[in-house]
Amino acid sequence: MDAARGILKVLALCCLCNMASHAQPAGTASVPGTGKGPAPTIELAKLEIAVSSLELSYTIRNGSDHEAWICTEVSHIPFEMYVTHDQQALLIRRHLDVPCWHIWHHPPLPGTYMRLRPGAAQPESLRIDLPAKPTFLYAHETTEVIEQTVNRLVLEIGYYDENLPALVRSICEVADKFSDEGWKLYTSGPDPNMWHTYFRGLTVRGALSGFDVVNKDPDSTGYVRIDYSYQALAEKVLRMEINGVAIPYKGRIEREAPPRFPATSD
Repeated sequence: MDAARGILKVLALCCLCNMASHAQPAGTASVPGTGKGPAPTIELAKLEIAVSSLELSYTIRNGSDHEAWICTEVSHIPFEMYVTHDQQALLIRRHLDVPCWHIWHHPPLPGTYMRLRPGAAQPESLRIDLPAKPTFLYAHETTEVIEQTVNRLVLEIGYYDENLPALVRSICEVADKFSDEGWKLYTSGPDPNMWHTYFRGLTVRGALSGFDVVNKDPDSTGYVRIDYSYQALAEKVLRMEINGVAIPYKGRIEREAPPRFPATSD
C-alpha cells in the first residue's frame, strides 16, 4: 500500500495544471479594482489515494499586484462532485458561474468568495470517502447509476481577478438607470429564457439585488456572498488535472448539456 501511495504521489506531481476562464462578455466596461499582472495560480501539494479515502492538498497563490477573490463555498457544501458525461474524469468543482439548464423551483444557490491579497497564498485540502459519490447542484444528472474506476481527476476553483465588490456595485449602478417600464416587463416574467438570453443585464441585477444587505462591509471582512448570475460576471477558473490515477466511483453521472439553453424541469 505504501508503494502504491508513492507511485500516486509521483504521478500527481507530473499532472498538468493550467488556467481556464469563461469568455468576457462583449462590451463589458472596466470597473474599479481591476489590475494587471500575473493571474492567481493553483499548485498541487499532495495526493494520496487509499482503499477507503482520497486526500488532496493544494495551494492557491496570488502573484499579482492586486487583490483576487476566491470561491470558498457554493450553497452549504464545499464542492460539487460527479463523473463527467463522457465518463472519463471525476470533476470536483467550486465555482458559481457555471452552465445551468434547470428551471428553478427555489432561489438559485449562492456562493461565497474570500479576498486573497497580492502576494498571499491560501493552502487548502479536501478528503472524500471512496468509492466517491456524486454531489449535484448546478449540473444535471442522469437517472442511471454507474459503478466504475476513473483515471483522471479534475479540480476547478472559481475566482475573480479584480475587486469583486466594486464589480458588483458598478453593475448595479448601471442597471438601476433602466426604466421603470422595463423592470415591470422583467418582473412580469413572460419567458425566462428570453430574459436570460437577450436581457441578461436585468437578470444579473435581479440576482444581485440584495448584495449590500447581505454584505454589510466586505472590504473589512474579506468575504462576499453573491447569488447565481447566469454566467454573466465572467468568473475565471483555476483548473488542475491529474492523470494516471484510479478512483472508484458509484452513483449518477453528469447528463450532457443541450446545444442551447432550453427550458427543462428539475
